[in-house]
Parts: sequence; structure tokens; C-alpha cells
Amino acid sequence: MTKNLIAAVNSSLANADTLTPNTLEESLLDNRSLLEKRLKSQLSLTAEHIDNDLVKSLINQLLADFANNDSALSDNTLKSLFIYWNVFEQWCNEHNHVSLPASAATFIAYINDKKSVVKMNTLSQYRWAVSKIHLAAGLPSPSHTQKVMDIVGGIRKQKARASEMVTQASPFRSHHIDELVSLWVNHQSPLECRNLAIMITAYETMLRESELARIELSHITYHDDGRATLLIPFTKTNLSGEPDVVMLSRQCVEILERYLSHSINDSVYLFKKMAKNGNPATQHNPISRFTIDRVFKQAYLSFCTHRPQLIRGISDWSGHSARVGACQDLLSAGYSVLEVQQAGRWSSSEMVYRYGRNILAKESAMAQARWSK
Repeated sequence: MTKNLIAAVNSSLANADTLTPNTLEESLLDNRSLLEKRLKSQLSLTAEHIDNDLVKSLINQLLADFANNDSALSDNTLKSLFIYWNVFEQWCNEHNHVSLPASAATFIAYINDKKSVVKMNTLSQYRWAVSKIHLAAGLPSPSHTQKVMDIVGGIRKQKARASEMVTQASPFRSHHIDELVSLWVNHQSPLECRNLAIMITAYETMLRESELARIELSHITYHDDGRATLLIPFTKTNLSGEPDVVMLSRQCVEILERYLSHSINDSVYLFKKMAKNGNPATQHNPISRFTIDRVFKQAYLSFCTHRPQLIRGISDWSGHSARVGACQDLLSAGYSVLEVQQAGRWSSSEMVYRYGRNILAKESAMAQARWSK
């Protein structure tokens, strides 16, 4: 949470009275539902009859309940939520607007002020954060009125006409893996062996950075043919409790076994934290997504030095690059959009089309019809 929200929530909770149901209907409600019912009742009153102190207390108790119990959002998503909310809160303070509850007019002024300095994707994140915090506080969202939706649609069109495009991570593809293995396979330190294992596992599993970091040793099952299966308990798009399973190639297994042959710390996680001297460090949590990003950047720098021709026109890699590259390779190999969507565990085909638009354009009906022209 932001400092202002934390202070308000803590103050409210310290002075909050225990809610006592007044009716049989209220006695059947959980605490959050009862808080929302009381808040809705207050907001329906005329201005002179509203108990402003009670309204603030109810809002802050609802926010505290959200922050403490909202298991549907990951830690990273919660962090992003409060970062984007803090931008709105600061803007409101600077422009003498109330941030919570904010009016639709306040939010319209906010997005009109921000539209020229941020991209559409960031503007969408601002809108999501304002909406999420208001709904968490039991308040109507000021960012989803019909007027706001019309304005946002207009901004989207303006940015599209101005050729603002959604950017994506630079692809890390199969031929990059082959070259990286030849560059790094003779490295001897646990750190260097881990980094190569991260790169090839990221490509073959198409996992996001945080999902890659959470792989445990117990999730891997080795097979007689030299391959292995990896159990993925949950991902950003799969919180059902039914795990996904992916196959790891013999090459990937060999690189993992070489990495694990070193004296590794006893952490349950596959990818270990390393000290500055390149040796395993004490570890209680998964490595960070920033660590994985750094590994991809190191790989890119290695190509800059030894294989610059293979990254011509490609900008710096990030932890998402293997996911993009694998998507493009699968499409190039002739697999259908649905097959690639399933491999990447996307909930829709939108990202497949986004990551593979250049590949799909080459294989479109018109491209094939005009191939010989």
C-alpha cells in the first residue's frame, strides 16, 4: 500500500468498533459484506446526513480486508496495483482533488492530463488501479462510466493514428539457444551453469519470470529416454489447482543435471541464489524476476561480443524474451495458433497473434497467393 493508505487504514482500524448485526439479514453476512452494506447505506444519504467519519472508517476497513485477504492477486500484481494507485493519489494531492472516493470528473481530468505523457498500455494500468482500489473500498469505480469509456476509446484511436504501437520483448529464439549453448557450455562455475539452465528452461517451458523462479526440484520427473516432465502447479492464467505439465528435452535435462552436479544449497527451488563470488548462497525464497532479467541481459551481452550478427536488429533481451521467441518458432514450424496458445498457456489467442504477427503475415492467404509474384 502507499504510505497515505497505510496510515489511514491503521488509524481507522485502531479506532474501529466491532460491527454488530442489527437484523437477521445482517447476521447472515460475512464481515466484508456487512461493511459494504453499511457503506452503501451511508452513501445513499443526503450530504447533510452522512456521517463522514463513519464513511472513512468503513472505507479503510474494507481496504484493509482487501490488502490482507485478497488471495486472487499475486504479490507482484499487488505491488503494481499500489504503484499505479500512488501515481493517481499524488496527482490528486497536487491538483487539490479527492482521491478516495474520486469522482468521474476527477478521473477524466486525470487521464486527460496523463494521455500525452504515457503510452496507452500505461494509461490502461492507471485506470485499472483506480478502479480496483475503489471497488476494494466498497465504492463505485469512477473509471468505468460511459463517458470515461468513450474518452478512453477516443484516446486509443488518437494514439493508434499517431502510430503508437504496443511493444513486446525482443525474441530469444531456437537458433539463439544453439549458439548460447556453444558459448556457455564449457563454463564451470555454479553461477554460469545455472544461468545457461535458466535460459534453456525458460525457452522450453515458455514460463513467465516469476513462474520460472518458483520451479521446485520435486516438480521434475526424469524419464528413461533422457527427457523429463515438469509439473507446473499454477501460473498467472491457471489457478484452478489442476497443474500443467510440460516436457523437457534431453538437451535441457543434460544442462540441468550439469548445473545440479555442483555443490548446490539445500533450497527446494531449482534455480538457486548465488553469492557475488559465483557460489550458492543461503536461500529461503525463490530468486527474483530481476535476477532472471539480468541473466537474459548477460546472454545478450555475450552475443554482442561473440555473435553480433545473430542479434542484428534485436534490442536487449528480457525475462519475457524466451516466451516471445518460442511462440514465433512454433508458428514458423507450422503449428496452429491454438496449439501455440496451449503451449504458452494463454487464456486467449490474442498474445499469440501479437507475438507472432510477423510470422503469421508471411504465411497469410495473400502472402501465399502472391508468393511467386
